[in-house]
Amino acid sequence: MNMYKYFPFMLFISFWLLVTPVSAQTIVYIPMDDRPVNLEYVVDTAQAAGVDIVVPPKALLGTRGELGDPEGLWAWLFAHSRTADAVVASTDSLLYGSLVASRTHNLSMDIVEERLANLAKLKSSNPGMMLYVYGTIMRTPKTTEGGEEPSYYERYGPTIFRITALRDQMDSQGLTRREDQELRGLLDKVPPAILNDWYSRREKNLLANQRLISYAKQDIVAYFLLGKDDCAPFSQSHMEFRHLAAETVGLPTSKYACFPGADEFGMLMMTRAINNNTFRVPVVRTLFAPGVGPNTVPSYEDVAVGQTINAHILSAGGIPLNSQRAELVLAVNTPENGVTREADSAFNHSRSREATAVLAEDMARELKAGHRLTVADIAFANGADNAFMSELSKRGLLFRVDAYSGWNTASNTIGYAIAQGMLADRMVPASKNRLLAVRFLDDWAYQANVRDAVGVEVLFPLGGQWADLGKLTPRLVTETERRLRGFAHSYFPAYPLERFQVSFPWNRMFEVKIDLPD
Repeated sequence: MNMYKYFPFMLFISFWLLVTPVSAQTIVYIPMDDRPVNLEYVVDTAQAAGVDIVVPPKALLGTRGELGDPEGLWAWLFAHSRTADAVVASTDSLLYGSLVASRTHNLSMDIVEERLANLAKLKSSNPGMMLYVYGTIMRTPKTTEGGEEPSYYERYGPTIFRITALRDQMDSQGLTRREDQELRGLLDKVPPAILNDWYSRREKNLLANQRLISYAKQDIVAYFLLGKDDCAPFSQSHMEFRHLAAETVGLPTSKYACFPGADEFGMLMMTRAINNNTFRVPVVRTLFAPGVGPNTVPSYEDVAVGQTINAHILSAGGIPLNSQRAELVLAVNTPENGVTREADSAFNHSRSREATAVLAEDMARELKAGHRLTVADIAFANGADNAFMSELSKRGLLFRVDAYSGWNTASNTIGYAIAQGMLADRMVPASKNRLLAVRFLDDWAYQANVRDAVGVEVLFPLGGQWADLGKLTPRLVTETERRLRGFAHSYFPAYPLERFQVSFPWNRMFEVKIDLPD
């Protein structure tokens, strides 16, 4: 499709927005749980963009130890959506209680059906309200720890994963005789009751997603975004995606999308709601590091990143277009060979690499030309690329970009970078820089550096566990804050960061919450 024909229309809309007052927006938001990336960071971004965002009491949301209160959330939503311009809501929260609850609940299908029907009732009672919902195809992890799957998954998870990979392959292209024998042997290793429990919960989730797709077709929901959470190329999640895709033929991309991701979806849908409410259609051009670039297939995902980026841009309400007239440039730091390693590996050092230096130089030229830049740092999974960030730091580019992200999976990073980048021009510089500082402290300082160092040098010597900090939390908070301050002083000393505070919201090392006062 030739996107250039849309430029006159978009230029007209842009001029109209400049001369037309836009009333304040009120958006009701229900996240998939209470983690900062789903709750506080989304709220902070929306408020920085001038949006009145209304969220439910934390007591109703899922935590690591509590599955959330769907009935309480529905009561709250019916009461607070009457004056909202839009509702952005996680179906995992509304149906099961949270993302983790979607994997561990023991609800009957009748209860799930009743809660699904509430969406139609909500739309019927508020016909003019835009309803943006997002959910997930249940993940199929190779391993797990920390109670995010049924307890038996820690023992049988790798076997269950392999069973589903072989079944997916059998369903799509067939098995060799050796693979068929392997599947039979694996099935003998997992008790039937465990497999039945695991598959029955997935069946309920599949039926719920089919109903949500029908709601998109009926215009009950304005947009349904479905995530492939930790989706390997062959897995039960991948097979369910293929089956659901057959039901979406003819459903336009303005109503539905499905691609890898989960935790970035709240930010993404919030941005779509804001863009739609203000009649904005941001045009985004992508700039890759040298090498494999858009053909990179990242860890934990099953499609090339170029496809995933375009899907994220469209879902946020924008248009991906390779044009110098694009209003936002997405700089993507991909590994030159297309292999995304873990951020805590020995490969993630600060020594300059040719590809990162080239990308940093390209970014400097874009900024000099007056282009707005947002950065998706996906060369490593679960943290920033130290060599790339050091290049940006020594060139003085860190706080010249509009947004940055480099956390968890590639899709998580891409969604945050696109969403915060699209909204940054609505923010005053101080608010934009505050959001950047949080991401630098979280994604770069903590996830790529301090997390592993504190684990090896403090947590483990004291007998602590990565997934359960226990009584060591105060000691770990103090040590983490000290090291983050030292890191910030070394790499971005011009930004004052003396007052920030750190907490471990799920009492594990995997994520932190950065509280940075205005």
